[in-house]
Amino acid sequence: MIEKKIAVAGTGYVGLSLAILLSQHNRVTAVDILDNKVNKINNWQSPIQDDYIEKYMEEHEARGLSLIATLDGQKAYADADFIIVATPTNYDPKTNFFDCSAVESVLLDIKVATKDKTTKPTVVIKSTVPVGYTVSVRAKMGMDNIIFSPEFLRESKALYDNLYPSRIIVGVDESNPETVEAAQTFAKLLQDG
Repeated sequence: MIEKKIAVAGTGYVGLSLAILLSQHNRVTAVDILDNKVNKINNWQSPIQDDYIEKYMEEHEARGLSLIATLDGQKAYADADFIIVATPTNYDPKTNFFDCSAVESVLLDIKVATKDKTTKPTVVIKSTVPVGYTVSVRAKMGMDNIIFSPEFLRESKALYDNLYPSRIIVGVDESNPETVEAAQTFAKLLQDG
């Protein structure tokens, strides 16, 4: 498979584990809003506690990881083939509500960064979102290049769970052949990792 340019928005357990997994065979740019996390990643230090992430970062040269981190999401998104959104969506049990504002903020940034591109990158939502969210946010944002891939990770075991997944699921609008093909490619990228 041809090496892809991948941007990952968010460097928590989901985002950083995916960034490392995918950087084994692709060029990955991790995007975060916190300078200290970006600096740690660029110095091959894990900003989170996860044994496998720490090990892979220590062994980055031997493993051939192609990973950089940046605060400049616009630049990372403009150049990407795939953009993974792995931002927090805190759940409030009192209101039964997921706060998807961080996801939508990234989607707006992506829309601005890619407005002049003829071929739009595939946007993969990995954040935990409510049922039906991907369909509604596609319409709300006017972006038909959004797909959903739920994560099944344990905190502090995220990279291990991505390396040895029990399942890989990618949800897509089947009436759009371009996104179906992109979903199949994304699933293959995960399998290759």
